[in-house]
Amino acid sequence: MNLQEKNLSASPVLIDTPVWQDYFRKQERTFREVNALMDAGRVCCLDLVVAELLHTAQTEEEMKVYQDFTRIFPVLPETAGAWVDAALLAFKVHQKGADLPLRDCYLAVMARAHRVLLFTTNKKMRQARRALGLQFFTKGRPAE
Repeated sequence: MNLQEKNLSASPVLIDTPVWQDYFRKQERTFREVNALMDAGRVCCLDLVVAELLHTAQTEEEMKVYQDFTRIFPVLPETAGAWVDAALLAFKVHQKGADLPLRDCYLAVMARAHRVLLFTTNKKMRQARRALGLQFFTKGRPAE
């Protein structure tokens, strides 16, 4: 493992909403990976992800768990102009032949700005990784 891989293997990881949903459904692989990241103190979050989870909550207990995210995990602060940067990134990605929703581009902008790995199951984001300029969390390898 080279020095860059060692640094990436200890980087904080921003977990996308669908990954959290798989985690709470106790999808075996995701459950194991997220627990390992939590045990290592590597998980961070965004208000957007917490809001999306709260929006899909079906019980008061789920609401409480999701609200606790902002107390348990470091919340990445929004950078100035992040939404505008996300819109510009969406335009750039579109020019390269891919289409990503603004929320996905916002996640990419925030992950890049804070130099964290993104843990997502979003295939479109992974396919557009060069245009997004992102490092992804991948179990067994530090990043893609």
